[in-house]
Amino acid sequence: MKNKTVMMTILKRWIPAFAGMTILLLSISHAVFADNPVSGSLLVDTRAETGNGNISREEYRVTLTAAKRIHELYAYGEVWFRGFGITQPTTYLPQLQQYSSEPPTYLDVRQVYVEFYSFLLENLDVKIGKQILNWGTADELNVTNNVNPYDLEDPFAFNNKLPVPLLVAEYYFPHEISLTGVIEPLFVPSVLPSDKWVTAFIPSEPIPPWLHLNQINIGLTEPAQSMPGDLSYGFRVAKKALYGYDISLSYYNGFYTLPELASANITTSGNSIIANANLDFPRLSIIGADFAGSIGDHGVWGEIALNIPQQPVRFNSYVLNMPYPAASYDIATSPFVKYVLGTDYTFNDGTYANLQFLHGEFYEIGNQLQNYLSLMANRSFLYDKLKAQIAIITELAQHNLTSYMFYPELDWMPYDNITMAVGGYIFAGDSGTVFGNIIGNSEVFLKASYVF
Repeated sequence: MKNKTVMMTILKRWIPAFAGMTILLLSISHAVFADNPVSGSLLVDTRAETGNGNISREEYRVTLTAAKRIHELYAYGEVWFRGFGITQPTTYLPQLQQYSSEPPTYLDVRQVYVEFYSFLLENLDVKIGKQILNWGTADELNVTNNVNPYDLEDPFAFNNKLPVPLLVAEYYFPHEISLTGVIEPLFVPSVLPSDKWVTAFIPSEPIPPWLHLNQINIGLTEPAQSMPGDLSYGFRVAKKALYGYDISLSYYNGFYTLPELASANITTSGNSIIANANLDFPRLSIIGADFAGSIGDHGVWGEIALNIPQQPVRFNSYVLNMPYPAASYDIATSPFVKYVLGTDYTFNDGTYANLQFLHGEFYEIGNQLQNYLSLMANRSFLYDKLKAQIAIITELAQHNLTSYMFYPELDWMPYDNITMAVGGYIFAGDSGTVFGNIIGNSEVFLKASYVF
């Protein structure tokens, strides 16, 4: 009964919004963009918590992209118009008279860049602007794709990257060999999700069990944004079709874009125990390699990344005004390796299956690395109008602890370019694991999208 009520709540809020946005964009796309190099999409995404039925996310997004090539110049732009349908409760009447107190609506300029083909040299392309550079061959679970920070505003789109200013140059050699160089002049940290998700991406460090904290103050230290000392850079050499495999080697020198707990000074004030914590962004070098190809009818791929901290990453805690010693916990004091291996196969009945093994998620560093096993399968029905999908990610944590994320989804495509989806993100497992710590965050969703 509770799940039925949750879905009815979503439907009441979702149907009018999607219908209105569909009519609007159909009109715009046909009337305005018919003869212009503009495309885009709309998305309505509504989610509810399985525990209490509360609406946890209600997003309306219009994406517009424009691309134009004039001779040896290519320009690209992408913007998001986003609106959210959840307001903060208020007890102050004049706030209702302020439009800004309503659900936020804003313009998000995503990618804006220009690319120069045959720049100075015949086989040299140069791209400059706010952009996303994707490296690696794995399916979403990448360990060598480290140039752009993560956009974790939506925690279930954990593979989303944040566009940042980049200078990218790519030179093409004979025999399908290419060399890519990238410079990121400014440090941009990853965007973190809301508080209830932070424990899944930033593991907590040890706190003595006898300490009962009354207050925690958190400070953040970012790189100084000075050049050339604090810029990030990298390069990648790639070769296509080497004995049937695409391979590459890469090097990246930059910052870990998720904050790490560096120190905590614990003091007393009267009857209160106060922790003053500081987080920073360690710098590291990453040497990576990847491949993609096939063995018979099976697709295969893999990535490996040697992460080299440029200075030890260590959490230090100091207990002041109390008769207890200082404590230090090593996090990443020596190089550590992340890797992923995967394969996929399409069965005779059309069922597609994808299996990957991952050592070290993007939010883990040093001795925090865990193992994960991901299995995804989908199959289409009714002449590809209906697609059923199930994905399971299993965390094989230390001390024989396990946890799971289940991701079932059912897609219905009644017309070309229109998709409606219903599904959920369900967590289970032992406490002290990534998924086990966020069991209460399980959600169901209803989405609709239109691409034009």
